[in-house]
Amino acid sequence: MNRRRRRFPFVALWLLACGGNSAAPGRVLLVGLDGATMRLIAPLIEQGRLPHLAEIARRGVTGPLRSEAPLLSPRIWNTIATSKPVSEHGIEGWVRLDDSGTPRLYTSRDRKVHALWNIVSNAGLRVGVVNWLDTQPPAKVNGAIVSDHMLPAMLESSLDFAEWATRRLYPDASRPLVSPAHHVSFAFPPEWTARVAALREADTPLTPIVDPFANDAARLDPTIGALLSLSYRNDEFAARVALAIDRELRPDLLMVYLPGIDKVSHCLWRSVERQELYPESLRRPPELRALRARALERYYEFVDALVGRLLEGFGASDLVMVVSDHGFEATVLEVSTGTLTGGHESSQASDGILFARGRGIGHGERVVGTSIYDVTPSVLAWLGLPVGQDMKGRVASFLDAEPVTPVATHDVGPIERLGGEDPRVEDAIVEQLRNLGYVK
Repeated sequence: MNRRRRRFPFVALWLLACGGNSAAPGRVLLVGLDGATMRLIAPLIEQGRLPHLAEIARRGVTGPLRSEAPLLSPRIWNTIATSKPVSEHGIEGWVRLDDSGTPRLYTSRDRKVHALWNIVSNAGLRVGVVNWLDTQPPAKVNGAIVSDHMLPAMLESSLDFAEWATRRLYPDASRPLVSPAHHVSFAFPPEWTARVAALREADTPLTPIVDPFANDAARLDPTIGALLSLSYRNDEFAARVALAIDRELRPDLLMVYLPGIDKVSHCLWRSVERQELYPESLRRPPELRALRARALERYYEFVDALVGRLLEGFGASDLVMVVSDHGFEATVLEVSTGTLTGGHESSQASDGILFARGRGIGHGERVVGTSIYDVTPSVLAWLGLPVGQDMKGRVASFLDAEPVTPVATHDVGPIERLGGEDPRVEDAIVEQLRNLGYVK
């Protein structure tokens, strides 16, 4: 008997009634690499330095993922997860202004539609979501969600994050620390909070690639060198949590968001660009440019190695998709911590990446025309679930999936979430975004 029919008989009956297959070819791994660009990936693959992305390309397809301006990560990653435009999903950027004019983070409560994990979970399949943007507070799902607030929280300090945020923003301790009554849960089910905290103590590296910034942070960028190493630790931590969820739950859909390439590229991108694109005051000696270029390329190698670890749990019959929200270009942005010299402001950076492989997908092919709106419909089709007629995207042309009669919409019924938000935690994250130039 088919595995999904045995676990979820009502799903099988529903899918049969809709005219589609009752079983997907396999599970789905969806990895989001913020800011990853083929401008670096292509030459690094040619040099044999990204073996895991190269293997996906050899066994599957690769090409650009067409994005949509303005190239703000929260907008795009929510479109990827919903197949809806910003006007419908409601996440316009990193922050919104409250009634007093104070910047407040967009949260999962601001998303007006069902996301991919809600849809798949509602169909009775199991999901695992790690660090995806705007997942705080986490939704109650069949599976596990570790929100995008938990990982920075665990990495900043051995202190409880609410306590750390309070001391960081209010060093005179004029405001009391958060009491247990105001505890914020960053994971669903709540017991995953303790499990993630335990994973923070792991001392065995996931990859053989050591932090490329640890010894040269000051030379790489004396103003925000610490941020570079923090990105390394955050991405590794996200992958570690995802591996734990995959081992324990074996979800039908595992979604992991790794933001480090974007953050590192903001700082080091000028090292791989033509120097004439920058004013003379920002040009550096060739040896320093080479050092920074090697660090950025090494970070791509590190993320490729993390992708390799995530791939270990997925076989040839499973669908693997690695995508990014946009590329990178030369920009100059003055922020409180220094000058950022890489960005994504114009159409030159509008293409993200797409790597995909799985049963029935062609081998070694280049595909064009896939957009950020097509990711969710493609995953749904692979899992044998119907696409919503109100979704803007379509099933990707490279995907070999039996069609399922579409439904009018998946935005039916309320989304249950865990409660609890603390403005001091938000303040600390907003400050981080401000240091990156994401928030003014």
